[in-house]
Amino acid sequence: MSEMKLGPAARYFDDFEIGEQFLTQGRTISDVELTMWAMFSGDMNPFHIDDVYAKEHSLFGGRFPQGLMAVGIASGLYERMGLFVGTGLAMTGQTITYRKPVLVGDTIYVRLTVAGLRPHPRRPAGTVTFGYEIIDSESTVFVDGEWGILLASRAVNEAAQPIEAPPFEAQPNGARTKNGGSR
Repeated sequence: MSEMKLGPAARYFDDFEIGEQFLTQGRTISDVELTMWAMFSGDMNPFHIDDVYAKEHSLFGGRFPQGLMAVGIASGLYERMGLFVGTGLAMTGQTITYRKPVLVGDTIYVRLTVAGLRPHPRRPAGTVTFGYEIIDSESTVFVDGEWGILLASRAVNEAAQPIEAPPFEAQPNGARTKNGGSR
């Protein structure tokens, strides 16, 4: 069994505490993301892709991004923090509540708050439930909800046997070879 490769900021289930908060870097939403998300998802609602229609009928004065686009970008923002690189095992669930539309030109951040910790009954792992908020620089909440992720616990790596390299032996010519081997 190979040891899990951890990112420099990776955390195990055991490392989180209720109430702990994390804030991602920001990302400004542009027309490019809106268009690419419409193409990628197939969501070609005229509110997202038709300037004339959206200016006449939109509640927001023009085209606006799809709600799930903001949630998808938020996922990328918290992934970039590296908290789950090598320890994340599975996403266990997510709720989404839209509070205010994210519009082109808005810069969004994600604030994660540890809301729950539940050890797995049979595995060296546990589920961390995060409250999340997609916010702007003034903490206006656009989207919020809960997100659960199953994370490995420290017992995963503590139980693994370290792999030791065979000792090197000095050879008469000054070369070093692995025990019993030749160069």
